[in-house]
This record gives sequence, structure tokens and C-alpha cells, in this order.
Amino acid sequence: MRSSNRGSASRFRRLVLGALAILATLVATVATPLAAQEGGTITPNEVDFEVLRVDLTGTNGQAVFRPGDNVDPELTQLTVQIEGEEQTVGASPLRQSSVPVQTIIVVDNSLNAESIAGFANVQEAALAYLNSLGATTRVMVVEAGNGNIDTQALVPFTNNHSLAQSAIQSLEPSSGAVTWDAIGNSVSAFSSEEPGAVRNVVAFIGSPAGASATTASAARGNLLSTNASLTVVAPQAANLDVSEFLATASAVRGGAFFRADSTSGMADAARNAADAHASFLVGSFNTDAIIGFGLETEPTTAIRLGYGGNIERVRVLPGGISAGDALIAPPVAESSRFDVLRSSTAVLVGIGLAVVAVLLFSFSMLQIFAGSDDSLNSTLSVYGSQDMTDEQREAEEAFQSQRSRIIEQVVEAAEEAAASRGNLSTTTSMLEKAEIPLRVGEAFAIQVALILGALILGFIIGGPFLALALAVPVAIIPIAIIKFRVNRRAKKLEAQLPDTLNLLASTLKAGYSFVQGIDAVGNEAEEPLAGEFRRTVNEARLGKDLDHALDDLAERVDSIDLLWAIVAIKIQREVGGNLAELLTTVADTMTSRARLRGEVKALTAEGRMSALVLLLLPFGVGLAMYFLNAPYISILWNHTFGYIAIGVASISMVAGALWMRKIIDIEI
Repeated sequence: MRSSNRGSASRFRRLVLGALAILATLVATVATPLAAQEGGTITPNEVDFEVLRVDLTGTNGQAVFRPGDNVDPELTQLTVQIEGEEQTVGASPLRQSSVPVQTIIVVDNSLNAESIAGFANVQEAALAYLNSLGATTRVMVVEAGNGNIDTQALVPFTNNHSLAQSAIQSLEPSSGAVTWDAIGNSVSAFSSEEPGAVRNVVAFIGSPAGASATTASAARGNLLSTNASLTVVAPQAANLDVSEFLATASAVRGGAFFRADSTSGMADAARNAADAHASFLVGSFNTDAIIGFGLETEPTTAIRLGYGGNIERVRVLPGGISAGDALIAPPVAESSRFDVLRSSTAVLVGIGLAVVAVLLFSFSMLQIFAGSDDSLNSTLSVYGSQDMTDEQREAEEAFQSQRSRIIEQVVEAAEEAAASRGNLSTTTSMLEKAEIPLRVGEAFAIQVALILGALILGFIIGGPFLALALAVPVAIIPIAIIKFRVNRRAKKLEAQLPDTLNLLASTLKAGYSFVQGIDAVGNEAEEPLAGEFRRTVNEARLGKDLDHALDDLAERVDSIDLLWAIVAIKIQREVGGNLAELLTTVADTMTSRARLRGEVKALTAEGRMSALVLLLLPFGVGLAMYFLNAPYISILWNHTFGYIAIGVASISMVAGALWMRKIIDIEI
């Protein structure tokens, strides 16, 4: 008896343990790359640390960078990571290095600057900045007034700061401001100077650049093409719009914006700008880790530079100089657990083999821990085989008993939970009608295990939202499958009923009793209806009242046609009459109703197809518009009115679908 119980429980144990083993191996497969990943990707320029120039033309590399405002100014260490090798080097001020620095000073000497900020304030700020520069800085002075869009340098690049000072002092307010022309045209002078210099344009503005023929975007393009930064010093004036200057300074590498507290405080803002430029640091590092350096020019590669806890990933050119936009490294793709699926065919084949290996391992573990032992020794053990000692046999029986007890406790707990919810009998009936050989507790335990597995897997892959997105379908799909199987079986039973009743009527005409006729139908008819009739006969033979057995048959089959036939049979058994003729009449009625259903289905086919097309058409048109003109349709999810339109359309589609279903749904 114990062996029989273990055999009856082995099916469920094999199913549950197999599902758990496969789930565990899948989770392990996903979690392993997760543990092997680095501790997160490094976001370039996390705060305000910014690399301005990387020179790899010499025996050692040089990096010029602007430290962050929140970093200790006494910090003099730069971290360099090249090809996985990290080194820490010293960093010194730019003024104390051999790196050339070029600065273009643009002064707004327009009449508007005089009326808004006072030209004397603008002029004083430019002189304060000039006096704060290092002696080796080459400067160039350009006026941004006089209304002359063909701006020319008042003083070309020179180390003679006195000459530049005299040029600034000689400026007078004149005509309109052409600041963008002055910036956009003057940067072309950088091309004739040293290509590896740190290039700055410092604009002292006192008015909007209303007379400029060059746009702010064009000037920004010239700055980017020459790898030059833009620093703007402006007064605090209510009628001075500085938004374009601020946007342009933010768009270029190393750019900055300094706003004075008042119109008379521009000199202090200029000195702050000079201090910011003086804070630029230079770090020298070993470039041996760059393959091919010093031998031949290699394609551009990316390195990481760190300072004060901030890290920036920049693109460099071995044997050359990178500055400005040339330093922008290609973005690092977000690390994904499934990036390997985008690799070569060989890797995909390897992944396929790994999946097969995981499944085989799961099956092996399943056979070891839950599989039945069909070996010869197991078969002969019931006859007292001596291959197993009494102690071994007792230990084996104890293990099997304990394993069965644990599984039984899980099943009982699941059944109690289902009973507390009041759906124990309903679920039992559904499983029986779907021909799924599981108890309610077994089915409930498997569903809970699948939901938990989906939650864990989704959380590992993409966090709580993906976990919920996976768990909801996993919870719904098994129920939908059971209902689908129930409906499919019910339709099949209804289709078999007329022929089965005719067969029963034929047995009665041949002289069989009613019970004998049902038994004959159970042996001769097609499944699944034949099995239901056999079960009815077996219940009657075991002592169950035949009327009750027929009522149970009607409940299991859940067909109104069969219910009518059984009611007719019970009435005939009470009052008498020709049961064979009655069953033939009922079968003919069922056949006629089935034929009528087919005719109605054919007549409503066009309407059902039209309803399907109308429901799918908006999605198809939306998908086509997305690929043809994405910006046009993107307003649906980028604007409040788009959300409203989607909501109204969804409600209308649901209402229309229900309406069309009601029109074509004809009850017979």
C-alpha cells in the first residue's frame, strides 16, 4: 500500500520539483552575470569636473582640466585609467606648465552698453580680467560695438599685455552691439596659432547683441569647431537678457558665466572669472598602456580621468591632441543581462547549448530527487531482495515518507487557502472539466510558485515594475488556459451529443436496458463523452442512485442540450413511454439547432470580420504613422491633450466593441 501511495504522489512531486529546478537554474543563469558586473556604470562629468585638453604627442600624456567648485582646492592628484590600468599622478596649475594659453577678450563698447550697464563698468571689468592673467598668456582684443559686423582685432595675439591694456582703455561707446559677430569672427584667429593651446573667449557684455548679423547658434558652432570655450561676464540689469549668452557658454566645453551683483560690480565678476581660469590644472601621466603609442598612430580610444571623486570618460588620439568636442567619448551602452544575445552566431550557439545543459541538469536532479525507481532491484525489493539491508530499507522508507509528508502539507495548506476563499468546489469542478489531473491544492501551489518565480526573475532583470509586469500575466494565463480547455471540451461534448443519443436510442431499440445502453455507449462512442458515460455507469453499479448519477453527468458536461435529454429521460422513467423515440427526437432537435447556429455564424461572419478590422485598424494606422512620421504622432504621449485623446479613444473603442458584439451575438 505504501508503494502505491508513493506511486500516486510521484506525478505531482515530479511536476513541482521539475518546475522549481528549472526556475532555480533560470534565476541562477540571470543572476550570475549580475554578480559579475562592475558596480554600476560611471556617468561622465558627474558634478562639474571637466577635461579641456589631452595631449599625447610627447613621451608622456598631459591633461588640462577644470576642477569642480565643490572639490578641495588643495587637492593635487589626478587619477588616470588607461586600458584597465589605473595610475595616480600629480596635478599642477596651468600657469606653471608649458601648455600654451590663448585668450580673446571681447569688449561690448556699444551705446546700449553705455545706457544699460555703463561702459565704464564694462571697460573696468575687461581691464581687471587682463591684469589677472599670467604673463605667458597670449591675448587678443576685439571690440563688440561700433556696429561693424566685419569685426577686426584691435590687438592680434600677443604676450604684450600693456598693448592690450592700451587698446581697451582707448575704446569709446559707439553705435550698436555686434557681440555675436565679434565672437563668431574672432575665433578664426585661433587656427593660425598653436593647435594644442588652451583657447578661451572672454566676452564682457553690457547689452543684448541686437545689431549682430551672426546668430548665437552660428557663433556657438564656430566656438565648437575651434575647440574654444566661452566665458561671459555680465552686469545685473533688469533690461538685459542674457539667456543666449548663458546657453552658449553652457554648450561649449570649459564655458562659464559670471553675473555681477550690480552694474558696478562687473570688475569683481571679472576677477572671479580670472580666478576660475587660473584654477585650471595640468596632470602628466604615463601612456605606456596605450597600445602602439610612440610607434604609430592608433584609432581614437577612450580613457577615464578622475579628480576629487568625479570621473569623466574622454576620447583621445594616441600621438595627437584632443580638445573641445573631440574629447566627447561615445556613450557606454547601458549594461544589460542580455547584451550577449547581440553577439556573434558562435556566442548564440554557445548560449543555446548552455540552456540545453541547464534543462538537462534540471531533469537529472528531478530524476534523482523525485523520479520513480524502475530498476530491477526496485521491482524485486517488494519480494524481499537481499540487495538492501533492513537499515537501508528503513532509511529509504523514512526518506520517502518525510518527502511525501512535506508535499502533502503544502497541498493541504493550499487547499485550506482555497476553501477560505470559497472557491474550492468551483476550482475542483473547473480542473475536472478541463481534464487536468491535479488536486486544487496542487494546482494552487504550482500557481503560487510560478508567481513567486516571476516576481523574483522580473526583479532581478528590471526591478519592481518588470516583476509586477511578469507576475500579472503568470497569474492570469493559467486560469485562462483552464477556461479555454473547459470551453473547448464543452464544445466538443455538445458536438458529440446528437450522435451519442442516437447510438443510445439504437441500443434501446435492440433490446438493451437503459443501464446496458449507457454502458454500450461508453464503450462505443468517442471521447470525451464516452468517458463521462462510463463514469455514470460505474457510479450506478457502485450503488449511487441512477437519477443522481445522471444529474452529476449533466453538471460535469455542463450542456443545456444534455440537461434537456436527462430531464426527458427522468420523466420517461417515472411516467413510461418510448424512450428510444424520445431520444431520437431530442437528437434531431439538437442537430437542427446546431445547423441553425452554423447558418447564423455564416451570416454574421462579415459583421464579425468588420468588427475585428475596425478594432485593429487604429493600432495599425498608429504603428504605420510612428514609423513614417514619429514626431507627428508622438504628441499623443508627450502632451496632456494626447493623453486625453488616448483615453477618449480607448473608451470609445471598448464601447464600440461591446456594441458590435451585442449586434452579432444571436442567442439560439
